[in-house]
Amino acid sequence: MKKLPDVHAESRKPATVPENCWKRIGVWGIETPRCHRLDEVIHCRNCEIFTQAGRNLLERDLPEGYTEEWTEVMAAKKEEDIPGTVSVAIFRIEDEWLAIRTRTFAEVIDPDRLHRHSLPHRRNPILIGVINVHGEIQLCVSLKRLLGIEGGSGEKKASKTHKRMMVVNSDMGQWVFPIDEIHGIYRVHPSTFQNVPVTVAKAQSTYTKGIFEWKDEHVAFLDDDLLLYSLVRNVQ
Repeated sequence: MKKLPDVHAESRKPATVPENCWKRIGVWGIETPRCHRLDEVIHCRNCEIFTQAGRNLLERDLPEGYTEEWTEVMAAKKEEDIPGTVSVAIFRIEDEWLAIRTRTFAEVIDPDRLHRHSLPHRRNPILIGVINVHGEIQLCVSLKRLLGIEGGSGEKKASKTHKRMMVVNSDMGQWVFPIDEIHGIYRVHPSTFQNVPVTVAKAQSTYTKGIFEWKDEHVAFLDDDLLLYSLVRNVQ
């Protein structure tokens, strides 16, 4: 007897989950039909697929040659890549004004527009969690903890400022961290840099190339290469 085809076989196959489904058929997507899991989990951040994507971001292997390359960078004498004026982004964390090269700086985003998701069983004080930026999962870290910045005096908090999330670029992707205030882009010449005072916290001085004056404030010019390298090491 000829065997009849199983008309229900196709429906019993597990549904294929598209890559980055949360920004396609999830709460951040516009494609239809919508994800059938939303009826159960309500929001993508409650779904194990979204959570696993965040874990995969943390557990991925370092690129080939990455360790050797950074060993050479760390052993070499630190010099400014481009002679002359340097373009930096100036921002504040607590009472400390900081600056980072604009080639590393990506954007500043209102935290109310972001969806942050903590990672279970994580006790790393620098790693806050994962955060969705334009449909892409990025690591959210505490620059305040990494630099050892103490709580502010409250004087700057009393001014009319709004907290923001700063996004920076690296070879290992993007990083996001909270800041208390953003000034914008400023151009400074290395000849105006001053030595880091001994009163600056040890952790912060480690990542500071020099100090420059701006609007009666002393701004710490951060070594973004060392900063991003340390972030990778701290969350691995």
